[in-house]
Amino acid sequence: MPSQTWRRDWVTEKCQVAARLSQGEAGGGYAEAVILICAALSALSAELWDGRGIDRCRFIEMLVRVGHNTSDFTTVSIPLLVQHLDNSSRKSEALQMQRAFSLPSSARVVTGPEVDKSEKDVLSICPQLDLKEVRRFSYASILYSEIRSSYAHEYRSGELADSWPMTMLADQQVSYINRMTDDSEMRRLVHFHVEWLAQIAIELASAVDNLEVTLPRPPVWWIDEG
Repeated sequence: MPSQTWRRDWVTEKCQVAARLSQGEAGGGYAEAVILICAALSALSAELWDGRGIDRCRFIEMLVRVGHNTSDFTTVSIPLLVQHLDNSSRKSEALQMQRAFSLPSSARVVTGPEVDKSEKDVLSICPQLDLKEVRRFSYASILYSEIRSSYAHEYRSGELADSWPMTMLADQQVSYINRMTDDSEMRRLVHFHVEWLAQIAIELASAVDNLEVTLPRPPVWWIDEG
C-alpha cells in the first residue's frame, strides 16, 4: 500500500532534481527545471479533475483553488497587462493603470510584490475591463501559457516570459526583466523563480494527498469566468 504522503514524496524528489538541473548539473538549466516542475503540477491537477481537453483549465484551477497560496496565483501581472492594453490601442487605460500602481516607465528592475496587484485592485481602477481578460494575466494563467505550455511544445519560454532573473535579490517568487524591442522600446518580461515553483509544487502535493480525488468538475472554470 502506498503511504498517505506518496504524492508529496514523489514531487519532492522531482523538485530536488529540478533544483540541481537549474544549477547546471547534467547540462541542465532553467528550461529542464521548469519542465519537470510543471509536469508534476499537471499530474497533480489531472488527479483532481480527470478528462481530456481540459489541461489548461484544471492546471490553473488547482493553483487558484487548492492549497495555501491561492491568492498568490490570482495576482495579476501589472506590467504584462499594461503592455497588453497599450498594444491593443487602449493607451488611456494602460496609462491609467500605470499611474495608479506606480509602474516605473524607466528601466528599473522590479519584482512582483512591488508592482503586481489583485484583480479587485485592477478592476477598481479600470472597472470597464472584462474579468476574463484580466485573469489571462494572473500568475496562474501566465505560468501555464508562458512556461508550462511553451516549454512543453516549443522548448522555450513564451513571448511574455524569460528564463533569466534580472534581479539580484534573494528569495524572490516573481520578478521582471527589461528587454528592448526592435523599435527601441522597453518591455518587461516575467520570470518565475525555480525555488518558489518547487515549493509550491510540494505544498500542492501535500494538499492533494489530503483530498479525496477526483473532485467534481466546476460548472465554470475559474479562468473562463467573465
